[in-house]
Amino acid sequence: MWALLALGLWSCEGNTHQAYFLLNQTDDAVVVVHSHSAYSLTPIDTVLVAAGELKELGNEDWLGGRVNPDLPAAFIDTFMVYNAAGALCTKDWTLMESWEVASFEDRKIPAQWRHEYTFEVGAADF
Repeated sequence: MWALLALGLWSCEGNTHQAYFLLNQTDDAVVVVHSHSAYSLTPIDTVLVAAGELKELGNEDWLGGRVNPDLPAAFIDTFMVYNAAGALCTKDWTLMESWEVASFEDRKIPAQWRHEYTFEVGAADF
């Protein structure tokens, strides 16, 4: 019986939770227009992020515990940030180095990983 239980636990796929955030380091609010692959009914979302605010924009769960974080473009379809004057952010969101990524192993068996992506914008990014 213990062997069957161990086999059952071992064969579980686990889960990977990914969440992405915007940290607004400007002196004014910014507008974020974004969508990610988990959206089906509302493909584009527009969010106002106040000065100094860290705001979660989206999250999703994928089957399988993934140790390594994905490139943001693997699950984010659209990502545009506009400052109060209407200028578009020039920082390339598709590059991994544009994001601060924190990874957490929440459970070993089955593997449960959480990856949090933070995109920080400042006045020089517009």
